[in-house]
Amino acid sequence: MLCGLLVSGCTSSGSSGSWLGTMESKSPVYTGVPDDAGPGMSALRSARVCCSALDQMRFEALDPKKTRYYEIDASAPAYQFATGKSFFHAFKIPDNLDRATIRIEAIAGGTVFVPTVLVLDSHFRVTRAIDSDYFRYTPAGFLEPQRLKGSFHIDRGRQGNLVDESFFLVFTTTKDLAGQTEMISEAALYARARGLADPGLPDPVAKHAATGVIRVSTRDLEVSQRSTKRYVSEQQSAQRYVDPAQSASRTTTKAPAAVPAPARQAPVSPDQGMLKDTQQIYDRMIRESVTSGDMDRAWRLVQEAERAGSSSARSTFVQAVERK
Repeated sequence: MLCGLLVSGCTSSGSSGSWLGTMESKSPVYTGVPDDAGPGMSALRSARVCCSALDQMRFEALDPKKTRYYEIDASAPAYQFATGKSFFHAFKIPDNLDRATIRIEAIAGGTVFVPTVLVLDSHFRVTRAIDSDYFRYTPAGFLEPQRLKGSFHIDRGRQGNLVDESFFLVFTTTKDLAGQTEMISEAALYARARGLADPGLPDPVAKHAATGVIRVSTRDLEVSQRSTKRYVSEQQSAQRYVDPAQSASRTTTKAPAAVPAPARQAPVSPDQGMLKDTQQIYDRMIRESVTSGDMDRAWRLVQEAERAGSSSARSTFVQAVERK
């Protein structure tokens, strides 16, 4: 029975027909997550900071059609964030990916890399922060490892979107490095799923580490009242992770590793402000859409009103969401 519960302990590493062999062939999930957080912490302390501004980072193109694993190890670049030095991985959002939900999962074993995400616009300015609190522990399942799972949304489908989000970074914080995540043993999960007696084994604990493995995937955009409230919160906390001077270099020549900003059409400023009566109509429609739960329509109205010269649409939207 114990052998049946603890599959990884009783299955040969060369058994290509086992679920363990399948997972190992697809990702570094079992080899990339260190059992000990100590070596990664030592490597981080001695790591040289890669750059002095966000636009000097090397950004890897995100493939929205694939789910990929990324190993963040001692060879990864390090950056001095306001919340402490961290290894990181930087992504460029494809120009044609206008509306999507991006999911990030941190694989947990003896350790886990606790993610925080910064979203940047096309000029490398921080627009939003997805705090580590949004990444929830998710127990192991069929062909799925223990992990911390979170997501964020992008919506660039409207021409002239004022927030042209083009990049995002995944890193961790000094505060998170001091913690640990309590998990549920796979033996206990197996027993619960089959109505068996609890095997009585202690639940594992994943120490938070400076290195680890993340899994990144994309799916269709899901807009809801909850996700819209999160979007507002993410905007409000965006600047706590970097000094404003770090957003972009003050020199005119960028470092060779920098990725040039994608050429997207800038919003056109109207010649004059919106008429007061028209502005009130937009504000009323935005409030009604939020009240009815149609967040997608409310956000489209905000963008449309701002392109037409409204100065109150965004604040009306935020206030309506906060009252909801």
